[in-house]
Formats: sequence, C-alpha cells, structure tokens
Amino acid sequence: MPQPQPAKSPEEKKKSAIKSVAKYGGMAFQLLGACLAGVFIGRWLDAYWHLERPTWAVFLTIFFMIAALYGLYRQLLRDF
Repeated sequence: MPQPQPAKSPEEKKKSAIKSVAKYGGMAFQLLGACLAGVFIGRWLDAYWHLERPTWAVFLTIFFMIAALYGLYRQLLRDF
C-alpha cells in the first residue's frame, strides 16, 4: 500500500503552480509557432510557384497543427 505524501508548504505549492503555468504556456506557444511556420512556409511556396489559391499555406498549416497537437499529446502522456 502506498504511503501518503506529506503536505506541501505554501512556498512549494507556489513553485509548483509557477512551473505548471510555464510548462503549459510553453505548449501553447509551441502550437502557435507550428501554425505560423505552416502559414509562412506555405505562403512562400505559393508565391514561388505563382499559385492563385493558397494551396500550400492551407495544407502546411493543417499539417503542422496536427503534428504539433500530436507532439503535445505525447508530451502530456509522458507527464501524467
């Protein structure tokens, strides 16, 4: 039977909360960065090939977003 953990002091609770906010805030910026990378790379490819519709911009934005969400999912599984 596992033994109960000792109660955390208020200072330890504050450090834990700050650490959690930093970790999950960083995850949000990872997702934002992946989406922006998809947009900018896709727009560059669309301009390079003189496409009228933003084909690559849409495709790469969705692809990078799905890849980032999968990475975040794996990271969350590792944390819990």
